[in-house]
Amino acid sequence: MRLVLSVILCTFMLFGAAIVDVSPADAAVTRTTSHLNMRFGPGPNYRRVTTIPPGQTINVLGCTGNWCAVTWRRHQGYVNARYLSTHKTLIVSPLYAFGQ
Repeated sequence: MRLVLSVILCTFMLFGAAIVDVSPADAAVTRTTSHLNMRFGPGPNYRRVTTIPPGQTINVLGCTGNWCAVTWRRHQGYVNARYLSTHKTLIVSPLYAFGQ
């Protein structure tokens, strides 16, 4: 999660973009149920980024169909949702743009 927030902050600093949506966001945290291939895209035909061991905690950024965009350690990619345990949703504090 820190990696995601760092990327958002760096993007803000590089492009001077204003963050205008100040409502809380949802972030899901879950665990892997078995060895799980993280891929560069949402499907089995995409190249493997890494393999996540069973029982590891991962952050789910969002899901479409059977594939979820996730972060784990320093990796970011997609995993098949069938190999994730039930996740819990956390409320994350909103980010504010400087000078607002």
